[in-house]
Amino acid sequence: MPKLDLSRCLMTRAVRVDLSIDFHQISVFPVGLEDPFNDWEERHVSQGFAWRPRSVSFRTLDNGPHSVDVFTTEYAGPLSHGVIRAVEVPFDVPSDGRLEIASISEAVELSLSPGKYLLRSEMFGRSGDVELIRLIFARMEIRRFSILVADSEISCDEPLLTEARAAG
Repeated sequence: MPKLDLSRCLMTRAVRVDLSIDFHQISVFPVGLEDPFNDWEERHVSQGFAWRPRSVSFRTLDNGPHSVDVFTTEYAGPLSHGVIRAVEVPFDVPSDGRLEIASISEAVELSLSPGKYLLRSEMFGRSGDVELIRLIFARMEIRRFSILVADSEISCDEPLLTEARAAG
């Protein structure tokens, strides 16, 4: 699995990760987390994410090849131009800073500075034969769950379900 060090990056594209996405989900979790993927309930599917402490899975627009730009910054800032779906969740990077960005079939290991982050997933749709995603790790103490942009596949109508179980 490739390893990338993002611990010294400030709001520039830190890295681009290419993943093949299965089951419409991309996940972020610490390296070595037992049962890292989340069990999706119907409400998780309709809101576009499944979250539990140390693990988050975002519902992607499609399966297949994806290009994921990963950023670190001090503040999340405004949404990127052309975003189709955007979700924010709290995320804690463990003391060793080691994370995985993964689909069911493959993963990439990253190193970030340990601490509390607001993790934003921005989805842009297809460019050629690749879906585009941006993950922004904003080093903020803000602890919120938010659907910032909803497309026709997700809903903001119900209260957000901010607890998930490990898929086992």
